[in-house]
Amino acid sequence: MLAIVLAVALVSGLATWLISPRFELDTPSLVDDWYGIAVIPDQLRDVVVLENPETQRYRPGWIAWQALQWHTLGAPDGMVGPNLWGVWRILILVAGLTLMTSLMLPRPRSRSGAVLHAGVAAIPAFVVVVAPKFVVDLARFGPQEPLLVGGMALGGSLLFLAARPLLDPARPVPRLRTALLVVAGLAFWALGVYHKETALAVLPMLAAVLLAGRDRLAGWPELSLRRRSALTVLGALVVLPLAHVAVESLRILVRGNLLYDAEVDGGRGFVRGTEALVDWIDEALPLAGRWFVLAALALTLLAIVLRRKVDVLALGALASGALALVLAGQSGVVATRYYIPTYALFAVALALSLVRLPAPFRVAGLAAVFLAFVPVAPIQEEVRAWTDEEAREGALVRVVSELDGGCTVAADGLDLERTFALPVLVALERRQADASGSCESGTTYMLVGNVDGALPLLRACERGALELVRRSGAFMSLYRCAQLREEPVREPLIGRVEPEVLVALRRFRPSLDA
Repeated sequence: MLAIVLAVALVSGLATWLISPRFELDTPSLVDDWYGIAVIPDQLRDVVVLENPETQRYRPGWIAWQALQWHTLGAPDGMVGPNLWGVWRILILVAGLTLMTSLMLPRPRSRSGAVLHAGVAAIPAFVVVVAPKFVVDLARFGPQEPLLVGGMALGGSLLFLAARPLLDPARPVPRLRTALLVVAGLAFWALGVYHKETALAVLPMLAAVLLAGRDRLAGWPELSLRRRSALTVLGALVVLPLAHVAVESLRILVRGNLLYDAEVDGGRGFVRGTEALVDWIDEALPLAGRWFVLAALALTLLAIVLRRKVDVLALGALASGALALVLAGQSGVVATRYYIPTYALFAVALALSLVRLPAPFRVAGLAAVFLAFVPVAPIQEEVRAWTDEEAREGALVRVVSELDGGCTVAADGLDLERTFALPVLVALERRQADASGSCESGTTYMLVGNVDGALPLLRACERGALELVRRSGAFMSLYRCAQLREEPVREPLIGRVEPEVLVALRRFRPSLDA
């Protein structure tokens, strides 16, 4: 067990170091973070009374986690609390994957075997945290997949440890230890299951675990009534959250109100979505990661052929990984985080198959996995690039927040997320520090995104009176207009309109209520 703890500590430390550039950010992100600040408190009240506050998805576990991240430990007025919760999320992911894989592997028989055992068990967590795109997903606070995978893996592992002595009639049951394992296991299991509908992909894996443990289950009649009752209750508590998520997912499908405007069309949307994710894998995974996926399939088949025995656990992991990709495809869009459950489960299958080979091959395989992803320093550059973009947007938020409340600020051409996020984050900044900027009479500030979409607002400024104040990457810019033009401008939706009227219609109003 010490070797497993050290493996978890090493991989978690590596992951924390890889995402460490995000600790330099002193403002929440305009993507996702604003939602946790402004929307989550109202949604949490619905979750507490067992209602779904969203019509297109079901994720009460994510809502609860966002409430912790953005409304405890001094947040949202400071970033220390959110960063601590972010590190805790990494620890749950790494510990869950490593412990789950360890419990599936044969027990080591020597000290050197224990070290090799821990190394193989750490493969899934290691390959996830060193995938460059996944590292950015870990640095961001919004993606659901890290806790979906980590919560279910850690919770399921703790529940397995609680159930194991109950299945052995000759073994006494340590009550306090078992109770602690059950409470912690159910908490993490529910957190993961309720993070996203993709949790249903665990069903093939659960079936494989039951099939692999059929010898233990064969002794069911010999167990006392108390043990059978405890195991039955435990099994029901594992299945209940999955059944609940399945029912809520079915209700969403029946309504036809899917995420990202996807449509229910006889299953064809699932096929197209899955094909899109498969086609996009080159963007989500590095070359070593793509070869790793193929190696998982090949090594599982090789182990079956050499042993002349089907490894149901490895096949269960592959099946759940494939199903996770299919379920993720229902949204009709692609994102790197969608691959995390599939990639992690394929890595579990590889680890289970690798350990079936002779010891020299296990050592060689472990070394090959490590060398395929080193050096890791360039991986951190992905996070650095993301952090730099976030810092530029945060700087623009501060500039706007420093303007006096009496300044006229108009906004146009922003994408949907930033349209909602900017008022929240500017209001948050103003709450933390008094506005110091002043505005001259007749001056208008114009906060614009896509230039084409913002052209009518920009044309409302007199020629030669428009000055760029700050540009934030490709998404936003802030201009200062010393004087509005006198003649009307054409706006595509409302026709010709006076500049003062257009500015009033596009008035930017900071508010913590999204």
